[in-house]
Amino acid sequence: MKKQTASTIKAHLIRGAFYLLLLVAVCAIPFALAQRNASKRSVAKPAAKPNAAIPGGVCQFHVLIVYADAGPPTQLQSEIQAEPNVVAVDLFDATVGIPTLGQLQQYEIVVPFSNTPFLDGDTLGNNLADYVDGGGIVVQYGFAHNGPGEPYGINGRWVTDGYNPYDYSENLETNPFSLGAFNAGHPLMVGVATLNSDFANVVTPNAAATEVAQNSLGESLVAYRPVDTHTTVGVTVYVGTVAIQSGDWGKVIVNAGNWLRNCQGSPTPTPTATATATPTATATPTGTSTATPSSTATATPTGTPGGTRPTPTPRARPTPAPRL
Repeated sequence: MKKQTASTIKAHLIRGAFYLLLLVAVCAIPFALAQRNASKRSVAKPAAKPNAAIPGGVCQFHVLIVYADAGPPTQLQSEIQAEPNVVAVDLFDATVGIPTLGQLQQYEIVVPFSNTPFLDGDTLGNNLADYVDGGGIVVQYGFAHNGPGEPYGINGRWVTDGYNPYDYSENLETNPFSLGAFNAGHPLMVGVATLNSDFANVVTPNAAATEVAQNSLGESLVAYRPVDTHTTVGVTVYVGTVAIQSGDWGKVIVNAGNWLRNCQGSPTPTPTATATATPTATATPTGTSTATPSSTATATPTGTPGGTRPTPTPRARPTPAPRL
């Protein structure tokens, strides 16, 4: 009898231990699942996009100059590079290739201009419009406002979908000018005191655009245009290899970045590129496109947008005096 009782008690103990372990396991499962889900949420959280609009933040800029001209715009490159918070200024020769959207997206600011035809103004316009849609900043310089439909202009979706700050024309200014009337309180003109050149598009701001500055001849110089939730900036001046230009052209470009990305502060980063490119070397933006810019452009420095521009003779023109 004692042996049977001991066996019964032992069986009850084993069964009780089993139920206890089962209870512990059931209670632990929800906790483990909660920990697993928390871990997944932590891993899946995307990293913040560099240089997105940061209220009260400080931005650092990589700038791409997309040019169609007789040679690299090293003076404009130097002017931009000298501004605070500019990390690098690269060049893309658009007479021999067109930057892809992926290449453009490696930069916070893109500055297109021309004096000779773009290889493909339609594709360039399409890519720039897509770039702006994604939050990129475009500051369109002269003679890229030439047209309509001219190969010197930025065309395609840039025009058909209304990204161009200026309505295109073939009228050109070939006389020296300086900074005229302007809105000193606008973010685009912060710290801008001198703007001199001797070539520009003579164009009117689009009806949807707002003019910020004129030149000393009374012609429009700087304007901006809202496009949905984004904004494009236009500057009518040509500042390429055959212009006699000086002043704060680079500052206007960086001001556009600071304004449209809501940047503040002025720490100066250590540049990763310097504005010392020689006229025979063009920096190649990285990307997946096989259309690599080349320094062997065949364009001549006497390009005549619209057939109305005379052959420039820069050495015969005196540098215009800065407007006080």
